[in-house]
Amino acid sequence: MTTEQDKRLTDNRFGRWGWSMIVYTFILYFFWAGLTTDGLNLFPYSFAEVNGWDANTLLAYATPASLVGVLGGFAFGQFIMRFRPRITASVTLIIAGILYALFGLSPSPLVYAIVLALICFFCSGFGLCVPPTLMANWFPRKKGLALGWATMGAPVCTAIFVPILSMLLGSFGLTWAFAIIGICIVILGIVSLAWVKDYPEDVNVLPDNLPSDENTAAILNAEKSYKSPFTLGKLLKDKDIWLMSIGFGLLWMVTVGIVSQFIPRMESVGYDHNTALLILTVCALIACPGSYFWGWLDQRVGTKFASVTYAGFYIISLVLLIFGSSGVITWIAAIFVGLGIGGLLNLMPSMVISVYGRYDFTAANRLVTPLASIIRVFAFALMAALLTISQGDYTLPYSVFIGIDILGAILLLFVTNKNKGTTAIDSPE
Repeated sequence: MTTEQDKRLTDNRFGRWGWSMIVYTFILYFFWAGLTTDGLNLFPYSFAEVNGWDANTLLAYATPASLVGVLGGFAFGQFIMRFRPRITASVTLIIAGILYALFGLSPSPLVYAIVLALICFFCSGFGLCVPPTLMANWFPRKKGLALGWATMGAPVCTAIFVPILSMLLGSFGLTWAFAIIGICIVILGIVSLAWVKDYPEDVNVLPDNLPSDENTAAILNAEKSYKSPFTLGKLLKDKDIWLMSIGFGLLWMVTVGIVSQFIPRMESVGYDHNTALLILTVCALIACPGSYFWGWLDQRVGTKFASVTYAGFYIISLVLLIFGSSGVITWIAAIFVGLGIGGLLNLMPSMVISVYGRYDFTAANRLVTPLASIIRVFAFALMAALLTISQGDYTLPYSVFIGIDILGAILLLFVTNKNKGTTAIDSPE
């Protein structure tokens, strides 16, 4: 590699088409977070108010719906290997958009639960499978920086999706609020057919925004005909799959456990609801530069070290949350929590790319992300059980989460430092 090429791998020059794919991925993360997570702050209570249903029952449906979303991760992990990111994104966006547009018409809690589960299922396609695959195809070695920008979509969603949905509910009512968002998602799915390019070679550039050459067409042909040797059977016997899946799954559980109970924790130490919500919003805003920070650190020191550092940040957050009740300590804790929010969606796919490479990323990620998601889903149940045992005292659950965080970091330390997949640029033999 030339010195000029080496410099290109550590800067933010992604090229016109590269930036286009990063912006597109940002939008996917935004809608995925809004439809499957952030919207839960509002729509169970909106449905309950309009229809006279029980809000807690509607909120409880989020756990089985999330598990159905995990099944979607497995299903679309297989789908994307055959039909590539462009078709996968378009199909799942259109179907999820239609479902969301119809969601506001749910005539009963049962239909509500079924539609929510289907939304989570199809959101896994465009939200968990397409973004990392697209970034792996376009930026196999510049992955940290590219994901650092793209994953900002999730924390930006946390900061603005709820206010947008709240405004739509207030202005247009339940039915039309969901219809408007659903229509926007369907339009994005249709536009995706023209916007998305599965590979940079499709527009005559090489991965990582390197200059194209006479081999570009040959590389593209090799990519489209490539079949990964990493079958499901082989992957299930691969220790690195399990180390990454369980390791990141545990870190993801800690992240969800902290963020999902952040407002109740703030209220338990004396903050009113509006102030607690303001602190969480600040966390979400901090997560935007936090996303880039983890991408930058990944690019500079390697994914494994960055991931262990990420775990360390949340250990500090948990210690501050256990012992902190004053304003200064609370805001320091908010900074650490915010920086952490933007990291996992970046580091997990980056680690998979590091181990399996550009060509075999999709094969490996079809297991890593869904398996990690299964562990992540149980954060709610674990937090609820620990809070019940401690009678609402957060010291016990946060102490347990520190142990979980340490275990996750230890598992990631044992992930191989070698790329055992097909190399990023060279055509497979």
